[in-house]
Amino acid sequence: NMSKTEPLPDGYAFYKSIGSPQFICAPMVQQSELPFRLLCRDYNVPLCYSPMINSHHYITHPRYQHNVFKTCPTDRPLIAQFCGDHAPSVLAAAKTIEHQIDAVDLNFGCPQGIARRGNYGAFLLTQVDTMCELVRTLSQNLSIPVCAKIRIVDDEQETFRICRLLRENGISILTVHGRTINAQKVGTGACDFETIRKIKQMMDIPVFANGGCETFADVQRCLKLTGCDGYMSAESLLNNPAIFLRKNEAALCAYKIARDYLDRCSFCEQHYGWIIRDRWVPIK
Repeated sequence: NMSKTEPLPDGYAFYKSIGSPQFICAPMVQQSELPFRLLCRDYNVPLCYSPMINSHHYITHPRYQHNVFKTCPTDRPLIAQFCGDHAPSVLAAAKTIEHQIDAVDLNFGCPQGIARRGNYGAFLLTQVDTMCELVRTLSQNLSIPVCAKIRIVDDEQETFRICRLLRENGISILTVHGRTINAQKVGTGACDFETIRKIKQMMDIPVFANGGCETFADVQRCLKLTGCDGYMSAESLLNNPAIFLRKNEAALCAYKIARDYLDRCSFCEQHYGWIIRDRWVPIK
């Protein structure tokens, strides 16, 4: 843990410095890329996370490093998410972009098989020493704050212990996905807002809730139930990037959203080297 002489970073000072965002775009591989983030920012989503960056690939594959992360001056505040289980590698990867982002986030939430094989994401929830070492190494060696995104585990007390340890080792913001690694995505009811509420009450830093909301009304209910500082949206934002627009903007039909998105794809391709992959519709 951090030496007692070194004060923990002030999560709320950082949160205020980036505008105290309430609505957040989740890190989504091949989804929360630059054009989508720019679209979200115009639709009342002030804080966005980059897609997860695999630290090991990032420092060993130059082409991956060149393509996986793109940003531009209007793409702020921005938090870049990294995954990995080897602290020096994650630090080395984060160091290359720390001056282009507002904070780094560590992925302790990905439940997929690829994360099991790579020993990252939610598979680190049973390797708490490794989680703490990652947070501590980044927190002590980066010029920007470190955040973490976790899932809950079956044992509520263990979930609380993990949250406390992440904080003691230097995180500034915690995002909690209210499902365990085994929970299949089933509807909105399966997300455990009560555990998130208890985590929020015990932490002295901003906490974002994630999971279980499909509509803006769901999000408002979640924030009311949990007391969280913000809601991080993934699939619901892909379904409707305008989910957080205050005035229920019926005028924003799917065609307009699609046009706005394609305009930003074209813009990012021309000016910021963002690559349109062939599985997406090519833009003439």
